[in-house]
Amino acid sequence: MFWKFDLHSSSHIDTLLEREDVTLKELMDEEDVLQECKAQNRKLIEFLLKAECLEDLVSFIIEEPPQDMDEKIRYKYPNISCELLTSDVSQMNDRLGEDESLLMKLYSFLLNDSPLNPLLASFFSKVLSILISRKPEQIVDFLKKKHDFVDLIIKHIGTSAIMDLLLRLLTCIEPPQPRQDVLNWL
Repeated sequence: MFWKFDLHSSSHIDTLLEREDVTLKELMDEEDVLQECKAQNRKLIEFLLKAECLEDLVSFIIEEPPQDMDEKIRYKYPNISCELLTSDVSQMNDRLGEDESLLMKLYSFLLNDSPLNPLLASFFSKVLSILISRKPEQIVDFLKKKHDFVDLIIKHIGTSAIMDLLLRLLTCIEPPQPRQDVLNWL
């Protein structure tokens, strides 16, 4: 009879999360971290929602990784960070969209000189696009307060991910009046 055997296997991520000193990078090195996040692993999401973890996730996608790393792993953490932040976990969208300091950190990517790193720009654009679609009022209000936003978008318009972001901003806001307000603002 097969029910005598314990077929429930706890994930290695849960085992790691039981340690006091587990780091974000250790979790990101696990190959099933994205699946666990999308499966709404409560322990993992609680860990990722810590202020320092969210800050690190945003840092990975906006800061150029060290040049001396092997090309295969150089963008590993930025890629995984982007996937975690856009994994459609509502608690992460809420926290990121409502935390002014995290939004400012994310926004700071646009302050870089041209040309932007196209891969990092795609990660930045993907995260901001998710936030625009999930929290349009908060994100548009945040962007409107940034008097240099339109100038920065124009400065980086040659980067395809920034062009995509602008199109997303113009098209993904559903109610007609807020959409018209965004068009008038831009």
